[in-house]
Amino acid sequence: MSDDIKELLEKIPFEPFFIVTSSGDKYLIDNPHAVALMTGRVFVAPKNEKWAFIKVGQIAALEGATKAA
Repeated sequence: MSDDIKELLEKIPFEPFFIVTSSGDKYLIDNPHAVALMTGRVFVAPKNEKWAFIKVGQIAALEGATKAA
């Protein structure tokens, strides 16, 4: 899953996406600089939302998103 996130973050042009957790939480990633990949965890700091550490094993899906204004 980390490799998939890295690929999405490095895509040119960048396209926003959601990280969806197994508990149903969704984090809009609209800036590739708002995410840090770590061993076994992902740090996200979404715009206008609380930051979070997400265990890679808790990520259920990555979903595309339309560009946010």
